[in-house]
Amino acid sequence: MKTKNEKNKYEFSFIFKKLQSGPGIFSFILYCIAAFIIIASLNTDSLNDPGNIIGVLFLVFLIYTLFIILRGRIIIGRELNNRECYLLASLTGSYIIGAVLVNNLSPGPEGFPVALAFPTALIIMLLAVFMGKRLAMIMSLALPLGVYFSGAFDNHSYFIALVSGAAASAVLSKAQNRMSLIKAGLIIAIANCFAVIVVLLIRQANIYDYPVLLFWAALNGIICGMLTLGFLPPLEHALNAVTPFRLMELSDLNAPILRKLFTTAPGTYTHSLMVANLAEQACQDICYNGGSANALLARVGAYYHDIGKMENPDFFVENQTGFNRHDEINPRLSATIIRSHVKLGVEKAHNLGLPKDVISIIAEHHGNSVISWFYNKAAENDETVNSEDFSYPGSPPRSIESAVVMLADITEAAVRTLTKPTATKIEKFIQQLFEAKVDHGQLSESDLSFKDLETIKKTFVRVLAGYYHARIEYPNTKQPKEEKDE
Repeated sequence: MKTKNEKNKYEFSFIFKKLQSGPGIFSFILYCIAAFIIIASLNTDSLNDPGNIIGVLFLVFLIYTLFIILRGRIIIGRELNNRECYLLASLTGSYIIGAVLVNNLSPGPEGFPVALAFPTALIIMLLAVFMGKRLAMIMSLALPLGVYFSGAFDNHSYFIALVSGAAASAVLSKAQNRMSLIKAGLIIAIANCFAVIVVLLIRQANIYDYPVLLFWAALNGIICGMLTLGFLPPLEHALNAVTPFRLMELSDLNAPILRKLFTTAPGTYTHSLMVANLAEQACQDICYNGGSANALLARVGAYYHDIGKMENPDFFVENQTGFNRHDEINPRLSATIIRSHVKLGVEKAHNLGLPKDVISIIAEHHGNSVISWFYNKAAENDETVNSEDFSYPGSPPRSIESAVVMLADITEAAVRTLTKPTATKIEKFIQQLFEAKVDHGQLSESDLSFKDLETIKKTFVRVLAGYYHARIEYPNTKQPKEEKDE
């Protein structure tokens, strides 16, 4: 497990190394184009003042610096991948360039706020969906401010864009399906109308100005919601992103791959459902206690973590009914078959086009731990046996969600072996399982803290104790005698 100092070590040096990467060069060129367009839009008097040009260049430099900082962990808690960086640069650069062009090419009627003709909420909602609420909130403040200093927004347009962006960054916090985007558009429309009313009151505008501007304010919000809904599918495919909407679709138990898992490996299917419940609840409790974990990602990862077992379902104990096929083969071959389900699962996940984060959970849910039962059995006949031949091919979990699924997987499978499990017995057993994972370095690369481990343990004990609760032993009842026909 990483300490806070280890997480932030060399963070700034890492960020500046990214300047030479593809996204860094792309964003630099894009922001230079934005600076050129802003300068070209200045009037003659402004161009004669070197201070204005220097100010524009300095503004674009600040936005570029913000882009570089947002790539790392400092603000949003994780590193953006290259595809996300390209999207961030494209959206922010397009916002600045677009606002300047709209202001200069289509100024609209006198007194018409430029912000109502520009989809601020669309940009912010896309950032919120793909990169998180925290980054979206930052950009909802930074982008309107940058456009304001570029001269494209006046005071009133800046205020409207600020309200629209803030509403867009906040409204998707609990969105779980695509219809939420339509509802979000309606909420943003209401926020836009509120901002327009404030502007009109400050202007002491004529009563006849209200209907027109309120119509455009509402239309702006609704169109932004609809455009976000339209842009999401191609962007999800291009980025292979883990969005709440895509995760909700993947969590549908009627998906063909999960239905096939149910028919070919029913024991594995049932095990996966229980692991998903444990992992999701644990991640929710981690968040409740101040941590950071994606409960929906953990649930989906648990659903798919054992899809590789469909190729040889009878070799896994949860699918066996009285006959163990491993009794007929040597331990080394048994370990090879058991190990292969991870590789097969990853291959299936790639063929299905699952998001990278879900594939990581599949690849890492056993880490590189040793299949101890078959290793010990082989060691009885050959003391020189190599433990690496009996180790899983993956690497230790590198995310909280992957680590939680690993712990839920081993816990659910192991607790089944307990005789008459009680809460005390389950808690002691889980503690031993967790200590073994820590001692073997299986959690060393994840971001789990000891506080998180304690939270996970308490969650597992609560859920499993409820699941394996004691039941009343019903007395045997005799079948009632059939009444004789009279």
